[in-house]
Amino acid sequence: MPCSFWRRRLPGFGLAILLAVAAAAPARSQPPPNPIDRWNRMSPAERERELANLPPARARLIRQRIWRYNHMRPEEQQALRQRYQSFSQLPPDKQQTVRERLSELRQLPPARRQAVHREVEQLRLLPQARRQARSNSDQFRSRFSPQEQQIIRDLSTYLPN
Repeated sequence: MPCSFWRRRLPGFGLAILLAVAAAAPARSQPPPNPIDRWNRMSPAERERELANLPPARARLIRQRIWRYNHMRPEEQQALRQRYQSFSQLPPDKQQTVRERLSELRQLPPARRQAVHREVEQLRLLPQARRQARSNSDQFRSRFSPQEQQIIRDLSTYLPN
């Protein structure tokens, strides 16, 4: 997976960027491949009208996330599009689980957030049997709290590679 300034600064937030923007994106008859593309295709006036309907903090967050996405390298944007596409194909209950775990991940202290994110990324690269064995090991249980273990298990299972 490509590594950029924002991926190093905000680990685990790539898909969160798209999910947050998706929640605020207006409905369209034929939506572009992802919510940020939908926002980027709006005229500035149309975008500002839509953002004006959101609470100020939410609108500010959406603007920041659109800016971050637009400043990623093209290959990072493409990887994020592919992850979002795979996420969109999950059943609604699994999508909700991912959203909840990402929210929990964002609430962890920075050092724990980085450790959990690293583990998620490492587990996502493993075949399912090795992933399960590792996440059931004593070492795994001793390194992560029960909440962190659940975040790691769910994100490494449901987020696409």
